[in-house]
Amino acid sequence: MAHEYALILDSVTVRYDQKIAIFKVSLELEKGKLHVLMGPNGGGKTTLIRAAAGLVSYRGKIKIYGIDSREYLRRHAIGYLAQRGSTVYDFPMTALGIVEMGRYRFRESRKLKQEKAMEFLDEVDMAQYAHSPIGKLSGGQQQRVLIARALATESKLLLLDEPLTGMDPRSQSKFYDMIDSLKKRHELTILMSNHDVGFTSAYAENIMCINRELVPREQVARLFSEPEVEKLYGPNICLVEHHHLPSKEKDDV
Repeated sequence: MAHEYALILDSVTVRYDQKIAIFKVSLELEKGKLHVLMGPNGGGKTTLIRAAAGLVSYRGKIKIYGIDSREYLRRHAIGYLAQRGSTVYDFPMTALGIVEMGRYRFRESRKLKQEKAMEFLDEVDMAQYAHSPIGKLSGGQQQRVLIARALATESKLLLLDEPLTGMDPRSQSKFYDMIDSLKKRHELTILMSNHDVGFTSAYAENIMCINRELVPREQVARLFSEPEVEKLYGPNICLVEHHHLPSKEKDDV
């Protein structure tokens, strides 16, 4: 029986000026799973997610639920959470107002929009902060609000760009628990970039490694033993078992 895929990249290349950010990346993400993209800083994790979200130009093909991504994004929203640091938090907007932004494509009354936004805030345990300015919340609380905004789109595909940045281990564990619960409750497909090994192997159902190109399975053990990786990830890095989906070019791991 053939797998059903939420997101397919086929030989996707992205260049910034003349510099190649990712090169001929092919992958297929099965529906209803948490897929984690790992790799060094500057390895292309953010670029891949931004390409999937339609935020950068690319060569190759991207399909979302079997539809060309450009066509899909003209008619549908996807849940996207940008990397921390790329979002401004000092503008005068409440947590509720942030989540309401996720309802932009729905034709609904102001009252219904607020009610829906409150429902999604409640799902991430942030309803009590609905009227708090987003800039007054902690980093972890802000991330929960942004997850609620992504959920408010009612998309089944979430793209999360390094949402764990700046979180301590306890907060990371709670975040993973929340994501796992939301995934099951809403039957979500989640692509999340992460550069910490941490809890990844305990929660991810598919782990991919990228350093401009997807790293072939047979090279992973060697890559993770190199001194450069220890500098990036610290001395306590451990090799995690990878369970990957096939791609047309067979270069994912």
